[in-house]
Amino acid sequence: MDALSEVLRLASLTGSVLTDATAGGAWCVSVPAATSRCFAHVVLEGDCFLKAGDAQPLALRAGDVAFVARGDGHLIGSDLSVEAAPFAALLRPPVAGELAPVTLGGSGRRTRWVTLAICVDRHLAQPLFAALPPVLKAGLRGTAPLAWLADSLGLSLSGSDAPRPGGTAALSRVAELVLIEALRRHVEDLPPGGSGWLAGLNDRYVGAALALVHGRPGEHWTVERLARQVGLSRSALAERFSLAVGEPIFGFLTNVRLQLAAHELATTAHSIETIAEGAGYEAVNSFSRAFKRAYGKPPSVWRRKSRRRR
Repeated sequence: MDALSEVLRLASLTGSVLTDATAGGAWCVSVPAATSRCFAHVVLEGDCFLKAGDAQPLALRAGDVAFVARGDGHLIGSDLSVEAAPFAALLRPPVAGELAPVTLGGSGRRTRWVTLAICVDRHLAQPLFAALPPVLKAGLRGTAPLAWLADSLGLSLSGSDAPRPGGTAALSRVAELVLIEALRRHVEDLPPGGSGWLAGLNDRYVGAALALVHGRPGEHWTVERLARQVGLSRSALAERFSLAVGEPIFGFLTNVRLQLAAHELATTAHSIETIAEGAGYEAVNSFSRAFKRAYGKPPSVWRRKSRRRR
């Protein structure tokens, strides 16, 4: 069990492959902003640029993944100054269950890239997504997930072949593995001495404590009990956690519990009393006060307004 896996599990990460595109010459594609999903682009051959917002263009080459974690609109292309084609023009319905390749642009140096659609519950993924840069770039050259993706897309049907059983489901799982590998690379490449949730993952003891908090948030954790679980003294874990994550361990645990409680209020019919108990509160009044401090509304009001939005 590790904290990254627990957050992705709780947030119900799913992935799919939207496009398998090859472009030549001067080309550019405009990908609109999205609230229900975010996009990752995997360059399989050639090179291109990606620009999101006012940031400088990011150079991508074969084997690179660019994950636009916050769903911002962005451009991808060989020349970002040319007129951009809408991303919707690249979408094709599957043919016999297989993804239909797309071509655009003119002659000249060619680039092949794949666009992944990533869906998560953004509220539950907040610890991770808030810690990521607007565009995460990771090199996956030589990794198994990238090879699986290329191999899966390289398969084509002959006139007499039937669709491969489970092909679409397998491609979705590969898309998820590609993103997870990119996230892992990003965490491992973080410079030492930083602070925040991602930095905590690189500390053996803090990472173990984060995994316990995210994996079993309803347990009656104390700093002493967490310290025993990870093999440190109470004072040593408290100090390491505050330095690595940037906030006290008990405050972090409280935020995680309230985050899960907010999700339950919005998505289940569980009583507020039951949700309060699951969040580690023995008294509903104490839970309501803590929830209002964190979210600006009492649990009952949050539930009502969240359901209206959904």
